[in-house]
Amino acid sequence: MVLIPWTALLFLTLPPHYAASHWRLAWGGFDVGLGIAIATTGLTVARRSPFAEVTATITGTLLCCDAWFDVLTSRGVSDIAQAAASAVLVELPLAALCFWMARNLAHAVEVARPFLQAAGFTVSNNRLVPPVSGSATAAPR
Repeated sequence: MVLIPWTALLFLTLPPHYAASHWRLAWGGFDVGLGIAIATTGLTVARRSPFAEVTATITGTLLCCDAWFDVLTSRGVSDIAQAAASAVLVELPLAALCFWMARNLAHAVEVARPFLQAAGFTVSNNRLVPPVSGSATAAPR
């Protein structure tokens, strides 16, 4: 609720044009952060980390922000077309994939948990531990 009047105030008072002093640093820094987020998401998903849902959500959000600002800060028909194509063909589909992973990784764990527990699996230090076969003296796998 607090954002509604603030947003209205910004629409009414911000100048239509603004020259940023550190434009390259702003975009370069954002893209470095986005690259780190994408790499971290890939790593956490590959390692089946419990943090994968969080990193996928962060990456999806950053990709949406990147698409938004790329399109809105582009000048000229050619730049706008390139930014829109990049948003529609790359950034937004990747964001959708990240949000899908964030939703389904958590869901997959919840669906699998009772079956894994019934089969004797346990979780130790955020790792799935298989059941020990046979007797208590059986060698661990």
